[in-house]
Amino acid sequence: MLSLYRSCVSPRRWGSRLALALVALGLAGGCRLLDRVGESGLPVGSALTRSALWRGSQTVTGALEAGDEVSRQYGSFWDGIPITAEPGQILIAALESEDFDAYLELVDGQGRVIGFNDDSGPDVNALLAVRLPEGGTYTLRATSFEPESTGNYRLTYVLTQVDWQESLSGRLQEGSLQHPEDGSWMDEYPIAARAGQILIASMTSSDLDAFLQLLDPSGEVMAWDDDQGGGTDALMIAFLPRTGTYTLRANTHKPGEEGAYGLQYTLR
Repeated sequence: MLSLYRSCVSPRRWGSRLALALVALGLAGGCRLLDRVGESGLPVGSALTRSALWRGSQTVTGALEAGDEVSRQYGSFWDGIPITAEPGQILIAALESEDFDAYLELVDGQGRVIGFNDDSGPDVNALLAVRLPEGGTYTLRATSFEPESTGNYRLTYVLTQVDWQESLSGRLQEGSLQHPEDGSWMDEYPIAARAGQILIASMTSSDLDAFLQLLDPSGEVMAWDDDQGGGTDALMIAFLPRTGTYTLRANTHKPGEEGAYGLQYTLR
């Protein structure tokens, strides 16, 4: 199952609006790389990976087990697979397991974690989207949220350019809606969706540090992103577990930021 070794970096999760701003500061141990064991031209398997977003995807099956590399910070086992990308591609990845709480990390060629996800898939499965501003080799890490978790998993990933269904523009400034937690400016967009769809959204701006949140039909925040769109742009993906109207929130990372932004999203 394992083929190559290299050193990597591994920040983690803190469950706050600051997590992605801090993520580049973390350090971790070595990184075990896996060979690809299968690929397909069609979506595979579960409800999470049936979407049209997965056309051309590749799938790796494996297991977290004693003897794997172990995160020095968090005590969790992990496996890694090398990903070779072209500038501007978007990596979409899903990690599914019935044995442990799945967690994904993406590490760049300099050993920095540039993306992570815990539960944006159904149940406790992970779903990740990261725009890759530079070409080169990245490492996609399959791991667990809890330390020393073991069991089988399936990792599905694809490098793509998203066909956006909606492209909008706006401006955040005094007079905009204010975020209930910190008073930062925001706009909200209702999105009607069916159970089982996947939403991917991008927010870009040269004026402010973009921040995206997705609220479920009951108004609870279910997904968010700060910088996985590259630089200070946001790129967010989420599996939608029920039919209803979701709310996409275009926001700033810090209170007081103002400026124009572009918002794109698609449902698949």
